Amino acid sequence: MTVSGTLTVARLELLQRARGARWYLALGAWVVLIGGITLLTWLGLSDTEVDAGGITFDVVVFFVLGFGMLIMPALTATSVNGDREHGVLATLQTTLLTPLDIVLGKLAASFVISMAFLAAAVPFVLIAFLQGGVDLLGAARVVLVMAAMLLVVCAIGLMFSSLVARPVGSAVLTYLTVAGLTFLTTITFFMSLLLVSGREEVTVYGVEGYPSDGPTPTCSQYQDYQQVVHSERVWWLLALNPFVVVGDAAPAPTSEDEDGMGPSFAPLHLISLGAREAKDGPDAVVDQCWAQGSAEFEDDDAAAGPVWPYGLALYLLAGAGAVTVATRRVTTPVRRLPSGTRIA
Repeated sequence: MTVSGTLTVARLELLQRARGARWYLALGAWVVLIGGITLLTWLGLSDTEVDAGGITFDVVVFFVLGFGMLIMPALTATSVNGDREHGVLATLQTTLLTPLDIVLGKLAASFVISMAFLAAAVPFVLIAFLQGGVDLLGAARVVLVMAAMLLVVCAIGLMFSSLVARPVGSAVLTYLTVAGLTFLTTITFFMSLLLVSGREEVTVYGVEGYPSDGPTPTCSQYQDYQQVVHSERVWWLLALNPFVVVGDAAPAPTSEDEDGMGPSFAPLHLISLGAREAKDGPDAVVDQCWAQGSAEFEDDDAAAGPVWPYGLALYLLAGAGAVTVATRRVTTPVRRLPSGTRIA
């Protein structure tokens, strides 16, 4: 691998894609779409007392990630097999460029384009920050996490483009993978809860034998059998979901409305609370006297620790594996190719 070789391939890829106007049109449509969502969110919250900045930030980040997951696979899902189909890949393979130079160059070009889309959305994130209620360091962290997630998606598309002979097939597999990570992980998590739940003996802080005949029931600890869900055994399924990773990395709202309900309306904050509660698992003591202010037994979802570092590490490992597979697939000489594959 050489830096000059990687940059050469990346420059060729960018020049080839910059010839057409479709990416400029796509970027313009991206800006209009994200801007429209930001405007609608701002107008919808203008006459309310909730934390407008935090909610606007969450909505913008949510849609940027969602649209990014739809657009980024198209950047690399046809990169290798498309060049092979047009006889361009064979020309690169006959030069002094190494297979890793070719793969990393194509990945770098796709990442530059994806960063252009992300950079176009950053001003709208800043608008939410200027409205208040958003931590600056937290906002920077979530942008960096989104950049890493988009890089991994590009790497997965590049892998499929090297494995499948037809560009249509690699594009479909890439989109199916993204859909699986987004929806199938969540569905599998909730279905898995049925396998890790059952009746167990637990410690309860409440009124034994409630309802009580006494006028003022007294809360105490006692043992009881209740249905317990051990979500801490399957929480890692949520760490595979890109929206959970980004949502947990997003900063929690720093201000509340008059009723203290501001943070509860932030979509990404709700995702983060749910993921951390799943990671924490069942409470050591089931509090049934919360109405009487038993603060010592209140559940703290943040005590379980963040989920996003685990998810980000898994995605980076998957991205490294995808690059490794793609590199092996463009290595010459090729022992076996699918029928009808063009070499030069």
